[in-house]
Amino acid sequence: MVFLCLHAVQTIPYANLNRDDLGAPKTLTFGGSTRIRLSSQALGRPLRDYVEDTTGIHAVRTRRIGQQVTEQLGQRGWSTELAAAAGQIVLDATGFKLDKNGTKSLLFVPAATAAQIADLCVEHQDAIEETAAKGKTDKKLINTLGTGVRDLIGRRNGSIALFGRMLSELPGAGVDASRQMAHGFTTHTARRQPDFFVAVDDVTHDSEETGSGHMNHHEFMSGVFYRYAVLDLPELLSADGLDGDTDTARMLVDAFVAGFIRVLPQAKKNVTAPHTVPDLVHMSVRTDQPINYAGAFEKPVAAEQGGGWARPSRIALDQYARAINRLMGTDDIAFSGYASIADDEKLTGLGNQLDSYNALSQTAVDALFKAHTTAH
Repeated sequence: MVFLCLHAVQTIPYANLNRDDLGAPKTLTFGGSTRIRLSSQALGRPLRDYVEDTTGIHAVRTRRIGQQVTEQLGQRGWSTELAAAAGQIVLDATGFKLDKNGTKSLLFVPAATAAQIADLCVEHQDAIEETAAKGKTDKKLINTLGTGVRDLIGRRNGSIALFGRMLSELPGAGVDASRQMAHGFTTHTARRQPDFFVAVDDVTHDSEETGSGHMNHHEFMSGVFYRYAVLDLPELLSADGLDGDTDTARMLVDAFVAGFIRVLPQAKKNVTAPHTVPDLVHMSVRTDQPINYAGAFEKPVAAEQGGGWARPSRIALDQYARAINRLMGTDDIAFSGYASIADDEKLTGLGNQLDSYNALSQTAVDALFKAHTTAH
């Protein structure tokens, strides 16, 4: 067992990064007080996009695999009618439950899957043309294509190995994620902040009109957040699609670590521009188990004299880490370090202080792979 644990304390200004069904910032109750929350899903999606764009290893989450195959075949010169018929045959061949949008289940497949299924259709073009001409389902063709289609849907690549896949309708296709992502939350009590706004109508009929074309209100939030994630390197290396490829694994881990530091959910970014980076990042390589430091903030952090939660949050994290190290010992910690916006804070519970996030990331990932090699 070798885990990379990533912790961040991050100040976020007036924003609404993650909305509930009513459009308001998500909340939770922790330590008897209300906090603003960033869901693991909201944090995970932009992180996956960052990792895929950085590494070039792309996967697609979709219900419209049939439509994608239709588009692929259209690009290869198939008629609109024949390509559409082939797309429907592919959907039937998946064996999944279907609705008007395609498969009822969201498929998470390598980006090349639709093109590969289109290749399979080309191999059976004569049978597809014959079936399309008859205008009815050919069970023999569906069965013939089914094995190949399901095999292609069940394949994995590095992105799927890292972020996991739930696919209960296809036995053996599920993938345990090699990363774990906690919900982020404010280290202190925080509440939603309403904002009343007016949109101006630029075209008015006379000088007496005010120009107000729309009035409404939205809710926003601000605060200091604690974020936490774990990366299980042995799980990543053993995943189908990676098969022990340490070079690809290193590329994925580097991108994941960089993305954890750099990426936030993007909701309402155009009207709030909340593009901050963490005030502090702490990383540790553990050979026993991952440990979440959320307990540091079970008691809401109080603002320091003169205002502000950022410094008290960093200190609370350090104090909690020191307590955990005392309780659990440090024999199973292969690396511990941090980088912080404040040079004058000596946070002894968070390991060695490094000058930059780049230096911290490189040192931590080097230690991660070294610990894995030593363990094996």
